[in-house]
Amino acid sequence: MATATVEEGSIIDLGDARFEVLHLLGHAPGQARLFEPATGLLFGADAVYDGPLIADGPGMDRAAYARTLRRLRGLPVTRVHGGHDGDFDRDRLHRIIDDHLTPWDA
Repeated sequence: MATATVEEGSIIDLGDARFEVLHLLGHAPGQARLFEPATGLLFGADAVYDGPLIADGPGMDRAAYARTLRRLRGLPVTRVHGGHDGDFDRDRLHRIIDDHLTPWDA
């Protein structure tokens, strides 16, 4: 049973860590991501992971997903814990995003 709801910009304070809620659209409706600005740690859920990104399934919005990826690229992320596959660093995040967006931008 939920005790609280979170929205874009909500802060989850765990005492020694403070996570900002990011509502990143496109891949799947209703998913939230958690970003800790102090360390650059991102819990990316299905928004970005170290594997082929999927943006054309039921309920997905390719334009919104492209905006999400561009937004993630602009964050000072140091490490990503994705919803699938292993963790990765900022350089890998940028390569994943750039590789995914390049065909869309053509």
